[in-house]
Amino acid sequence: MVELSLSERALIVEFETPRHIATTAHLKGLVVSSRVAIYQVDEGVDLSKPEELKDSVRAELGLDPEDPVMLTAANVREYHLAQDGEYGAVATVGLTNPACPKMGASYQPLRASTINVVAWVPDALTVQGLLDLFRTVSEAKAAAAADLLLRCNGRATGTVSDAVAVAAFYDAKGYMWAGPSTSVGGKAASLVYRVVTSTQRRPEDVLRSVLGLTLDELTSDAMVLYKRAPVPGVPDEEVRRLVMATLRDLLSDPNVWAFLVAARELDIVGSAGLIPGLSAEEFEQDSKKVIADELLATALSLYINGFKALTATYWADSMKEKLNLSLAKLPMFEDDVAASLVSSALSRVYDVLLRGRTP
Repeated sequence: MVELSLSERALIVEFETPRHIATTAHLKGLVVSSRVAIYQVDEGVDLSKPEELKDSVRAELGLDPEDPVMLTAANVREYHLAQDGEYGAVATVGLTNPACPKMGASYQPLRASTINVVAWVPDALTVQGLLDLFRTVSEAKAAAAADLLLRCNGRATGTVSDAVAVAAFYDAKGYMWAGPSTSVGGKAASLVYRVVTSTQRRPEDVLRSVLGLTLDELTSDAMVLYKRAPVPGVPDEEVRRLVMATLRDLLSDPNVWAFLVAARELDIVGSAGLIPGLSAEEFEQDSKKVIADELLATALSLYINGFKALTATYWADSMKEKLNLSLAKLPMFEDDVAASLVSSALSRVYDVLLRGRTP
């Protein structure tokens, strides 16, 4: 039996009987304990001596020295839990400061971030099996982070300060394997993927992940374009309001998101040199032999507002670098779909301003 207790700053996972726990949240790495704590710290906390901080947390919460303590700046009260019989996983999820294999050997201290995962199984495992379970859970967490499209220099596998703990019963004659194709690892992986991807994100937050730009930045790009062909007598403030409202409306449409996500995925694969026939160097140089980026933008424009949006997209694409638009700094596929999104929204706004149509 597993119980969760929640206070203002701490989420404690408590097992009815002690288990062997493999974790990155304890100096020993492998401990026997009946509790794991996830403790919420302030963003600006001094983490130069993390073990001293964890000791003070243990004293505050009445924990034992062997109890693992995870630290996070994410809100522990917004935890996610998934269970399948005696199998379970819980996570607190903060998605800032993404990490990826291509980010380089840089260190960033804990900020408003950290994916913390605790998973447990009722099975008896060897030490080898327990480590295999740890591997499986970590891979599931990474797969979830990748599917959340966290923005990094490549495909994200989590954030810079994630922590994982897996709990099982040790037995020298237990299962030696707990990979994703086993009954043990398969259930754990599914539950971990579910809790990490359960975090609620606003469309504006997803937009920052997919395009690396905010709604305000896209609106500002649209206004730069608009000022090259303004409608007389209409205040800029009114136009900006219409543009932002139109973009918000478009970002409520899953079909629009499909184009944006497709562009992000293509840029991730392209930057790694994994699009057959297109090297990473050619991708970085925005090779002219690739026209699929423009075809994607064309299709999005036609979907949003037909031929008028298409001509607006051609105009924006020809002007984006000259006008130093924010979207011009995006990679091969994203810059074109972003230009399509912005200019197509603007074409709808022109419809409203010139013909009185409802956006």
